[in-house]
Amino acid sequence: METRGKILLVDDNEELLELLGGSLQDEGFEVKLAKNGAEALKILEEEDFDLILTDVVMHNVSGKELLEKVQETKEYISVILMTAYANIDDAVACMKYGAFHYLPKPVRLDEPKVMKLIEEAIEKTRLKKENKLLKEKLKQLEESKTSNIITVNQSMKNLLERLKKVALFDYPVLITGESGTGKELFARAIHDLSPRKGKPFIAINCASISPEIMEAEFFGYKKGAFTGADKDKKGVIEEANGGTLFLDEIGEMPLNIQSKFLRFLQEKKIRRIGEALEKPINVRIISATNRDLEKLVKEGKFRQDLYFRISNIKIHIPPLRERRDDIPALIYHFIEKFNKENAETKIIKGITPEALEILINYDWPGNVRELEGAVSSACIFANEYINVEDLPDYIIANSKNEFSFAYNEAKKTNEKKFMEKYLRMLLTITKGNITQAAKLAEIERQSLQKLLKKFKVNPEEFRKRK
Repeated sequence: METRGKILLVDDNEELLELLGGSLQDEGFEVKLAKNGAEALKILEEEDFDLILTDVVMHNVSGKELLEKVQETKEYISVILMTAYANIDDAVACMKYGAFHYLPKPVRLDEPKVMKLIEEAIEKTRLKKENKLLKEKLKQLEESKTSNIITVNQSMKNLLERLKKVALFDYPVLITGESGTGKELFARAIHDLSPRKGKPFIAINCASISPEIMEAEFFGYKKGAFTGADKDKKGVIEEANGGTLFLDEIGEMPLNIQSKFLRFLQEKKIRRIGEALEKPINVRIISATNRDLEKLVKEGKFRQDLYFRISNIKIHIPPLRERRDDIPALIYHFIEKFNKENAETKIIKGITPEALEILINYDWPGNVRELEGAVSSACIFANEYINVEDLPDYIIANSKNEFSFAYNEAKKTNEKKFMEKYLRMLLTITKGNITQAAKLAEIERQSLQKLLKKFKVNPEEFRKRK
């Protein structure tokens, strides 16, 4: 039977301890009793709790000392102090050291405000635990990540393994994917994993350069070559010599520049505008586009021979909506980034489950770039944790999530939908392998099979997918 929360109750008055402990159990809580602060500390070494409800004045280890120890070892556990009226000032002072709140003795659970305070404290602990777990997983990802690419998605992990092989060979690479998926990040990863690491990595967006000056930007020019050329200037191809040149949105390159760029790829030489001599260049080319280059070739807007030259190796980055399991890790990564950049102004500790649910269910047409913008915006408006009201209005309005924020109602109405979505995600990641799915979910295989049967999710459906 599911409990409303696990509470460690601490008081050196054994009669009151038993009485309040029984009342809390009758209210649906799992309760562990400790007769003093020292006993509570021993219990905490072996067990975890959602709430510590402790007397302030106790022999041996006081409530304040217990609070200090909890803050050192398990700061995510909420602590509510129970105190006689004469010691309320001490309890209020303890709140400065991290106590969630205090309750005057005798504690009466039939008072709505008392039960509400206990529920809020337990919810705060669960929120801290979830964000602590997310932060720990992100730390593991940070330690094992390829370049600056953060992912838990298996398809992306397979792609990164392919990236490591591609990096070792000096062939042109074409990276495709929607805007905001991180194509430049992948290009940098190839460069960082290649023998060219430490040499220049030059990135240029073809869509941002006027066609009139693109030749000069690419190939450079000699002083006096045209009006305004008051000194010699290297082009980006020469700037990248020995390293990697990344051409983003290569589909926007004009045809006249395409022909000159193709000649460079064939001969590995460039000639600055206004200069007679050619110069040999050793550079690796990585291109990227969010457009269909094959379609542009058929329409006569992109040279077929250039397309074949730049696409020896193709890498496609899936959009964020096809790898929603990456969203939580990316959110926390962007929170950490915000905290580093604004450490003197504010620190965000994490995100509430309700807000996380909305972000996971939004389709992200702008992909990772849009997610970063949304999280940064939410961090500005949030207090300790990002809540629903801190999210951009358009994301809340367009999320596919339908969520009730009253706990019991939300649990009742959303359990089936959540479990179906959760189980389907598990099986998508593991391609229908129940053993792997159970391991990922950290439950027994038999328990997972019961859940699949209960929520009518068929593993065969996921095994047949390519």
